[in-house]
Amino acid sequence: MLYTGVTATRAARLRPWARRLSVAVAVASTPVVLAEALSWVASRQLRGDGRAHPAGRGAQAVIVLGFPSTRAGTLHPLQRWRTEIGVRSLAPDADSLLIFTGGGPPGAVTEAQAMAGYARDTLGVPAAKIRLETAARTTWENITFAVPIAESARTLTIASDPLHAARGRRYLHRLRPDLADRLVPADDYQVLDHWWLKLPIAGYELARAALRAAQRHAPATLPKAHRPRGS
Repeated sequence: MLYTGVTATRAARLRPWARRLSVAVAVASTPVVLAEALSWVASRQLRGDGRAHPAGRGAQAVIVLGFPSTRAGTLHPLQRWRTEIGVRSLAPDADSLLIFTGGGPPGAVTEAQAMAGYARDTLGVPAAKIRLETAARTTWENITFAVPIAESARTLTIASDPLHAARGRRYLHRLRPDLADRLVPADDYQVLDHWWLKLPIAGYELARAALRAAQRHAPATLPKAHRPRGS
């Protein structure tokens, strides 16, 4: 009986700590859950119906949106992730193309070159399937400059992290609505895949959307939003 009483007392003392731990875990995981939900929704937006262009040359063109390398000149984790998404989204057809888009400072390796090198040397994509666009410095320019390389393909895919790719598809709809029906989904969402990157990306995209909404309501009093490199 004494042992049972001691056990019950100990359990009673631990119960408040268990509740506090549960609350702490729930609070800590909320941003991750929100980022996952936003990424899941974004991956399903504006995906097109994959209607193939009957006279197109090449089965599929995957446009991989760039991101700057680190200050040390090494591959950024977000570059790796976007490249991996592009590679796993590429159809196996021999004439499919992987188009990397993104510029860089004069004399430096461009975003497109860095990511293409990772795809070729580490992920095993044949060099013949890779094309480069090395002038773009914003997401808008990524789409603008890469589309002429991709537009002859029968289907198109925009590859990046889910929230960024959704913005890329939105830009394609605005720039070239005639190509929107050719969009097919990228394999850009997997549960908890790179969740530590999804968190800051979700924060950036939410802040960006809030600023855009504020500008629409008070365009004369707010500074114009800048598109940072890789955005």
